[in-house]
Amino acid sequence: MAEASMINVFNSKIASFNKAVNEDDTYEIISLGKELLKIAFQECLKPTVNQTIKETYAKQSMTIISHLTNLASKPAISAKGGNDDGNNDPYYTTKQWFSDEVPNLNFSNIIGVQEVKDAFMVDVVAPLRKEFKGIYHKFRGDEMGSQILLWGPPGTGKTHIVKCLAGALNCKIAVVQTSEVLASVVGVAEKNIRDVFEQASKLDRCIIFLDEIDSICSDRTLDDSRNTKSILTTLLTCMDGFAKTKSKDQLRIIVAATNLPWKLDSALKRGGRFETQIYVPLPDRDARTKFIEMELAKFPHSSDIDVNKLVNLLDGYSGADIKAIMRQVANKALKRAVLSIINGDSKSADEEMAHYSDCIEVIDNYINSVTPEMLLRFEAYEKGISYAELLRKKGNI
Repeated sequence: MAEASMINVFNSKIASFNKAVNEDDTYEIISLGKELLKIAFQECLKPTVNQTIKETYAKQSMTIISHLTNLASKPAISAKGGNDDGNNDPYYTTKQWFSDEVPNLNFSNIIGVQEVKDAFMVDVVAPLRKEFKGIYHKFRGDEMGSQILLWGPPGTGKTHIVKCLAGALNCKIAVVQTSEVLASVVGVAEKNIRDVFEQASKLDRCIIFLDEIDSICSDRTLDDSRNTKSILTTLLTCMDGFAKTKSKDQLRIIVAATNLPWKLDSALKRGGRFETQIYVPLPDRDARTKFIEMELAKFPHSSDIDVNKLVNLLDGYSGADIKAIMRQVANKALKRAVLSIINGDSKSADEEMAHYSDCIEVIDNYINSVTPEMLLRFEAYEKGISYAELLRKKGNI
C-alpha cells in the first residue's frame, strides 16, 4: 500500500515536471527534477519495492536526466525566436565588473547611521583584527558575517556605505546594478551573474554589491516573479560556498541592498545567506545638520539661513533628498544672478546669494521620496508582521 501511495505521488510530480518542461520553466524543471530523482533513488533502495515499480522509476529517471542535460546545454533563446548567444543584447557585455582601484574611502566618510557602522564593525571589520580573534572564536567559532543585506528607505546612502566598507577593508568592489544584469535575451542575465562571481573568484579580497536586489530576486510565489526564477536560482547557486575562504589572506563579502525587503524570496534570507540584515535609517538630527552645512558651504548664502530651523523642517527626508533640496536652493540664487547679468546689472549678480526664503520655497514644493506609508511598511517588516496587521494594531483600518 505504501509503495502504491509513493508511486502515485511520484507520478503526480512527473505530471508537474512535464508541465514545467512544456512551459520552459527553468526553475521548476531543476527543482522538480532534483526532487523526483531523490524519490526514485530512495524508493529503489527499499527491499520491499517490486521490480516493475523499480523499472518505472528507472525509466522516468532517465527521462528526467535527459531533460536536465538538455537544459544545461541549451543555448539562450531570443525573445524573437531562434538562437542567440547574447552578443546582440544591449545589456550583455564581457565587461570587467570589478573596479580597478580600491575606493579611497573609509567609515569616516559616512555621515550619521552610527548603528550601521557599528554593525559592519562587529560583523565584518573586527573579526579580521588580531586583538578580536580570541573573543570571536569564543562566541562564533569560525563563523563570520560575510553576506549582508542592507534595507531601508531610498536615498540613505547604501551604495556609498558599501564603498566605504571596501575602502576600509582594502577590497576591490563590483557594484552590480539591476539594469546591468537584466537582459531581453533569455539566459544572458544568468550569464552576467555567473561572470561576476567568476571574476570575484580570482581575487583574494573583494566585495560583490548587488543593488536593488528585489528586482531580480523577488518572492517566487508572486505573479510578477516568473521571469526572474532562473536568475534567482543562478544567484543562490553562485552564493553558496562563495564566501568561505580557502586561505587566511582571502576576504570575500557579498552585500545586497533593497528598498523593498518584504518582496525578497525567503531563500535569500535563510541561514547561510543574507542572515545578517542591517536597517539603514533616515538621517538623525546630527546627520541632517552635517548634510545641510556641507551643502551650504558650496555656495554663497545669507546669514538669515537658520540651520536649526532647516534641520527641523527636513526631519523625515533622506540624505539624497536633503542634498537635492540644497542644490535647488543654490539654483534659485544662481538663476537670479544670471538674469541680473542678462539685464546688464553685473553688480547685483556679484552680490547675489541664497536666502532662507529660497529654502522655504524649495521645501514647500519638493516631493519627498520617502512617504509615511513607506516608513510604516519598514516598521511592519522589522516587526515581522504584515502591513495590514500593523495598520490594524495602530487602529488605522
